[in-house]
Amino acid sequence: MRIASLLFTLALCSSLSAQDDIRLFRPSNAVNDSVDRPTSTPPLPVQVHADSVEPGTILVTESDRIKAIMADYASRKQPLKGFRVQIFLGDRTAAENTRRDFLRQHPDTPAYLSYLAPNFRVRVGDLRDRVAAEHMREQLRSEFPGLYVVPDQIEPPRFPSISTERN
Repeated sequence: MRIASLLFTLALCSSLSAQDDIRLFRPSNAVNDSVDRPTSTPPLPVQVHADSVEPGTILVTESDRIKAIMADYASRKQPLKGFRVQIFLGDRTAAENTRRDFLRQHPDTPAYLSYLAPNFRVRVGDLRDRVAAEHMREQLRSEFPGLYVVPDQIEPPRFPSISTERN
């Protein structure tokens, strides 16, 4: 068993070293080394000690194959398993009205309208665990009677936007 794992590790290392991915970190000690620095990226500070910081250079070169795989991964939709609260099940006009009313009252919570023959359903939230979904259900119980938590494919959480303005 040990020999097999050793052979696997050696094969993996040799295949990794055969690729043309280069990752190089070169700390800078010279005062004026702008000749060595790439023009596209500014120097990044490198923490050497708690009291001193030295500038350095990081150069990352990726193969075209890696770039293609990353672009393909980014273009695909990545569904997550999670939970939503179903607040309505019925005809289309009532479902659209319920969704519209919900979005007016809760603009920060996403609401989804879907069709499952012969009814339309309105589900709200993109919750990763059942505890959060039950908490949302309790909050909405007075507004929408008969709601319940359902497992569903959810959208990935959105990151808050960072303001680039500086005062």
